[in-house]
Amino acid sequence: MRGVRVLDRRAAARAVDQVFGGMSARSRYLRFHAPVPRLTGAMRHGLSDLDGVDRVALVVERRGRAIGIGRLIRTGADTAELALAVVDAWQRRGVGTRLLSALVDLAAELGYASLCGDVLEENLAMLRLVRRFGGRVVPCDGVVRVTYPITLTHEDLIVDLGW
Repeated sequence: MRGVRVLDRRAAARAVDQVFGGMSARSRYLRFHAPVPRLTGAMRHGLSDLDGVDRVALVVERRGRAIGIGRLIRTGADTAELALAVVDAWQRRGVGTRLLSALVDLAAELGYASLCGDVLEENLAMLRLVRRFGGRVVPCDGVVRVTYPITLTHEDLIVDLGW
């Protein structure tokens, strides 16, 4: 398995199609919180509209095919929503862990102070992953709100201040 890399706008639609195509109806439901039998043009555009700062995505590939995508979407001055999608054949094999770890690192590099996301209560695998990374979970009407504070190290602060 190759490493995680930033997904650029030119390759995004193809990667989105590959990951979506490798997900079962159940996986798509857990990711989108609704039955999504196919990607519409508007959905594909929204998922692949990346600018590298406010809307950024990471991809994991295997043999030239996208097997997982993680996204950050700015929701405030220093906050972003995160989302992950992994093809069924690669679930529970470390792809989500690698994506989440890389997303947290990228969020820190981009200056975000916190990440958040919604996970369905029935998505036990994602909730286990979230808890392993120290995310805070708050149940609310069938959805669990996940938050991650991004902590800066002393070295990060020195670099940010230019010392």
